[in-house]
Amino acid sequence: MSREAPARTTGAPDAPGSPGGAPAGQTGPPPGPTAPAASPRPRPSLPARVTRRLEALPLRVRLVAILMVLLVLALVLTASATAVLMRRDLIARVDEDLQRAKIPVAQQAVDRIARESNQALPGTYAVFFLPTDGSQAIAVYPPNEPLHPAIPPLPVNDARVRTGHPFTVGSTNGTTSWRVVAGPVRGGAFTYAVAVSLRSVDRTVRRLVLVELLIGLAVTLACGVLGWYAVRRAFRPLSQIEDTAAAIAAGDLGRRIPTRAAKDEVTSLSRSLNSMLSQIEQSFAVREASEERMRQFVADASHELRTPLATVRGYAELYRQGAVSKPEDVASAMGRIESEAGRMSGLVEDLLLLARLDDHRPMEITDVDLTVLAADAVSDAGALDPTRRVSLLGLSGQLEPTVVPGDDGKLRQVLTNLVGNALNHTPAGTPVEVVVGVRPGTDRAVLEVRDHGPGVDPASARRVFERFYRADPSRTRATGGGNGLGLAIVAAIVGAHHGKVGVAQTRGGGATFVVELPTGNSQQAPRGL
Repeated sequence: MSREAPARTTGAPDAPGSPGGAPAGQTGPPPGPTAPAASPRPRPSLPARVTRRLEALPLRVRLVAILMVLLVLALVLTASATAVLMRRDLIARVDEDLQRAKIPVAQQAVDRIARESNQALPGTYAVFFLPTDGSQAIAVYPPNEPLHPAIPPLPVNDARVRTGHPFTVGSTNGTTSWRVVAGPVRGGAFTYAVAVSLRSVDRTVRRLVLVELLIGLAVTLACGVLGWYAVRRAFRPLSQIEDTAAAIAAGDLGRRIPTRAAKDEVTSLSRSLNSMLSQIEQSFAVREASEERMRQFVADASHELRTPLATVRGYAELYRQGAVSKPEDVASAMGRIESEAGRMSGLVEDLLLLARLDDHRPMEITDVDLTVLAADAVSDAGALDPTRRVSLLGLSGQLEPTVVPGDDGKLRQVLTNLVGNALNHTPAGTPVEVVVGVRPGTDRAVLEVRDHGPGVDPASARRVFERFYRADPSRTRATGGGNGLGLAIVAAIVGAHHGKVGVAQTRGGGATFVVELPTGNSQQAPRGL
């Protein structure tokens, strides 16, 4: 008699006097709440991991992979549908042959059984006679057929017997299917069943599936190679865009994306990017040119201020050291200091004027008659240099009022600077003409200052309106005078009035400065506040 062992428990026995407590001598955990254990980070699901892996692949690889997957799915569906339809068609043909041959085959089987001859039948048919009383069935098998159909009991009232429709059964070992048709005989005492093996049908379907598999594999590989080539060719413009972006990031702002004659989206994108890159390059060029002009402007301003400051400081040092003690020497030194201070004051005023014009500050716009301003400028020039012949002419031959909207004081400064420039840069006695009028057939007022001196060479003509520019390379003031801002102020004032100024050669020699300003009828005329 076996004895059952006591069941083991996972808990320790209770200590005496401490129900449910720890054994004696064992220290339990300190009282109070315990910190919750850190929960492990949940592992991403399989679709999330697959999506993450796919997103890490290059776009061209993903496209080819998607193409291959879709192609394989299409081939699998096509092959499956073809195999199912083929098998159904072959079984339908087997059913037709079985329906046509069931009576003759059953009769041959009856004859062979009656003669007690060899029970094998020619062909692939097997015949069964099933008594309805449940006694032993009689079977006649085809020759060289090791597998036999597993015929179920078929009573006369079975629907398959009554209808005579073919049905499928397995074999005794379950590896081959048979197609069976059954019917009653001898007034219902027997049921016969004629069966034919579907091995040839299965073999044909397997061959079809194998051929489809090989063809599908070849088609998949070919489409994969062609798809990879097509995707690489389609992505070539994107690679060129990437290379161009890398070159531009390295400093090659003149790099452009090669474009094709196609009308696809990538070509349109390339053209848009090239247009944007051209604007960026132009903006950088404008900024660099502006910075260069600013550096040159600061350098020129420093140069212009250095000489008068040095002169003032020098005379002040001489006076402090007592080198200038005589009253006439002191008066001469003070005169030089005053002269250089005046030059600095004029330079600063010119710089402030240019800064205001660059800042586009509003002007006091009124109707200004250029003919009156020109007459005043001619009169002032005659007073400054009586030896000069300064004349006022009309653009069309006769002087007429030429009214334009503008700032009276600034337009006077334009005429003063142009006439003064002609007087300072031509030999003594050289005539100067001031021409004013409206160009026929236009709404543009024209103001010309012509001289007959040495003229302006083409290199200087392109830079003559730059700030601090002098045609004299030595930058001396004994000849040429000024600080190099007079014509720059002219260009700034004319630009503020929506006009333009240029220089051309005078017929017969000399320089002609031409100013064009919009009249009151022009849409480009400046407007007051």
